[in-house]
Amino acid sequence: MYKIIYEIESGENMKKITLGLMATCLIFLGGCAQQQKADNSAPLIKVNANVITENMFNETLKQSYSMSGQTQDEADSKDNKNKFIYLVHKNRVINELILRELIKQESEKRQLKVEAKEIDEVLDSIAKNMGGKERLEASLALNKVNEIDFRENIKLDLLKKKLVTSITGDSKIKEEEIKKFYEENKEDKFKHAEEIRASHILISASEADIKNKISSENKEKPLSEQEINKKTQQEMEKAKAKAQKILVELKANPAKFEESAKTNSEDPSSASKGGDLGFFGKEEMVPEFSKTAFSMKPGSISDLVKTEFGYHIIKVIDRKQAGLTPYDEVKANIERYLEGKVQMETFGKLMDASRQSANIVYLKEEYNPENIKKEYYQLIETLQKTQNAESAKDQAAKPADSQKTEPVKTEKTKN
Repeated sequence: MYKIIYEIESGENMKKITLGLMATCLIFLGGCAQQQKADNSAPLIKVNANVITENMFNETLKQSYSMSGQTQDEADSKDNKNKFIYLVHKNRVINELILRELIKQESEKRQLKVEAKEIDEVLDSIAKNMGGKERLEASLALNKVNEIDFRENIKLDLLKKKLVTSITGDSKIKEEEIKKFYEENKEDKFKHAEEIRASHILISASEADIKNKISSENKEKPLSEQEINKKTQQEMEKAKAKAQKILVELKANPAKFEESAKTNSEDPSSASKGGDLGFFGKEEMVPEFSKTAFSMKPGSISDLVKTEFGYHIIKVIDRKQAGLTPYDEVKANIERYLEGKVQMETFGKLMDASRQSANIVYLKEEYNPENIKKEYYQLIETLQKTQNAESAKDQAAKPADSQKTEPVKTEKTKN
């Protein structure tokens, strides 16, 4: 519960993507679509001269639920146990939409622009890392995001970087800062448990995603739960059969693993690298994946491994014993981390100042983050009281149960 409360207070995102399934953030694209066409819906929030509308909020809320592995229809906000999830999404979306407006307005003030060719370069880079434009388009389609919206998100990200650069310049992290960080943190951050380097081929088969897809495709004529489950299992079996066919081919010719990963793997971030995931520890992957991978010898190929993401074929490449990672191996990572930290701190301060000086008017008070916080904590208090009452009821029932005794066996009852 603390994690959710923290997000309400700080507006931070919760989503962590495992096994590299599309690292590019798609969470808050819903608000962009509304700017590409006329939006006559009710204004909810005014940020200086611009407004955030009801359509912008609703579309972004749907995307937020989707990227959390949920559907908005499933979250009945009238149910107290689900309502706090809705409030977290609501708070997150409002803060993100306000942030978007502030970034755009601050960029205009500083006369910062992003050219179409800059967006094209980023798109090409993302497509290359994902194994080609077709894979990128498939990932966007899976997340129900069109290219116009995706380009808008890239533009916003580039504006953020330009805003930071306009303040920090092209300053680089000094070598002594990197060494200092390593020395101060080597016992805590750079000691590692046993690690392995592995590659994998993923055939996507998430039951939750398949169910959501089937439900959305049959909105006009809704299917029963039994029908959805049946269709879901059929799709799961198709994915398993596809993975099994690839496995048979690799068992016959293991040297083709890298080529097969580039052609067949549906993990976009590793497919272009022949499925290579680099070195990782046991805790860095989902349990089913780690259990199999760490039981294998270098050079060996696993049978099918089922996880929440689908069916994996794993090839272990190397093993690294527990120990201290040398400075030279982590220098580049430390430099990137420190640069990112400076950029985040700079951007955070800029947005804090921009928000404080902005004229933000909540045209409907239910969308005021302060009111959302109050509602959230009131809800927690209500749920806590309900839980305490139920616990007290259970405790009260225990003494009565303990007074019950077994019937005394007489000669008559024995017979």
